[in-house]
Amino acid sequence: MSYNYDVKYSRVCYFTNWGVHRSMKEARLRPEDIPADLCTHIFYAFASIGGLTLQAKHPNDLNIYQGEQPLYPRIMKLKEKNPDLKILISCGGWGNSGEFDSIASSESSRETFSKNAITFCRQHGFDGVDLDWEFPSSNHRENFGLLTRTMHRAFKKEAKKAKTDRLLISLAVAAGEVLVKQGYDVPVLCHYVDLINVMTYDLYGSWTNKIGHHSALFHRRGEKGLERDLNTNSSMYNWIKAGCPRDRLIIGIPGYGRAFIASGGDPLKAYGEPGGVSSISSPYLGESGLLAFYEICKKELSEGFKRYWHKEHEISISFKDGTWIGYDDPESVRNKCEYVKREGFGGAMIWALDMDDFSGKFCQKNRKKRLKRFPLVNAMKQVFEYDEITTQITTLPIQSTTLSNGSILLDEEIQTLLDQMFEEASSSSSSSSLSQFYFFLLIIFIILTT
Repeated sequence: MSYNYDVKYSRVCYFTNWGVHRSMKEARLRPEDIPADLCTHIFYAFASIGGLTLQAKHPNDLNIYQGEQPLYPRIMKLKEKNPDLKILISCGGWGNSGEFDSIASSESSRETFSKNAITFCRQHGFDGVDLDWEFPSSNHRENFGLLTRTMHRAFKKEAKKAKTDRLLISLAVAAGEVLVKQGYDVPVLCHYVDLINVMTYDLYGSWTNKIGHHSALFHRRGEKGLERDLNTNSSMYNWIKAGCPRDRLIIGIPGYGRAFIASGGDPLKAYGEPGGVSSISSPYLGESGLLAFYEICKKELSEGFKRYWHKEHEISISFKDGTWIGYDDPESVRNKCEYVKREGFGGAMIWALDMDDFSGKFCQKNRKKRLKRFPLVNAMKQVFEYDEITTQITTLPIQSTTLSNGSILLDEEIQTLLDQMFEEASSSSSSSSLSQFYFFLLIIFIILTT
């Protein structure tokens, strides 16, 4: 039995329709592989935009393809298990910025797109639209804000008329200060949009010609100028300074690492050195210089790569024989989610589910232990639900019955919550999970004995 906590932090997870059809079988993530309570929001990537409307993009979205049944109805089945789950359709993505010109350019086109988006979402069961415009220019700045305003008003009007929940609006947005100032009317966007997902990754790559972590949390000593801002914290403050409320902002966490070629044997001293992108190739993703988290696990467990931790960046590195990989692991994810809580942000987003160790087999150190699937997203879930369960457990009216032998029976609601917590703590590889469970037991003991 699952207990529905009052969700305080969003766990946004991108699902890619092409991920079902990767060339290697063990890299294929299907909708049925996703636990219904893993994420609070799933963004289905991608739909295309054409004729002022959303359109299914992949052959498998609505049709049988390569033996796979249509994906839209399959992912919607997750909501049968978890009615609180929100599934949004994402449109755009890298290389498709031109699709947004037509829908944002005039009020007439904005209204038509909004109306058509409602029809598309209601027809297929989506709970809203995620606009992944990479990236609006200064010429688009005003119209992009007006697009979200028109969508919000249309969605609100439709929900009131149909007596149903309003469709949500989400954005995937740039992290860098120049792009933020150039393309986003931040006060307008953050007024009309429900979730602002800041892509706090890909901050370093082949375009920088220097070795650096593409998703560091903080800057390090010695960094100057632009390089000092190439981190998650600076990126989030670009949006805060531009006028966005903190609770609308979602930090981005990559499910992949970026690899460089480094000279010398100390990866912690390689930061800032000239370095090209490594030619290391991913047989699972089919890309060079970019590796899924589960591939990095495999390299560390069986190929001699060693994991390092940078204290100032608060991020992980994997290194062997000059191959330098900057990536996120469960420890860095937990750090980032604690940072979200300290800063009062709305949650965290991962790109993408099929890059996490969704089978649990790649990162499994002890073959005798239970598989731990989706370690990155579960690290996110663990940190955020700690606060949510704490709130729930301290506000529940705890009733008990004392038996003749002195035993105490808790009411069914609180007992169910404790049973679920113990199950999750027992299956977790983290000692902190069990510590949290015993902490909650202590809270209950104090409440019952005072």
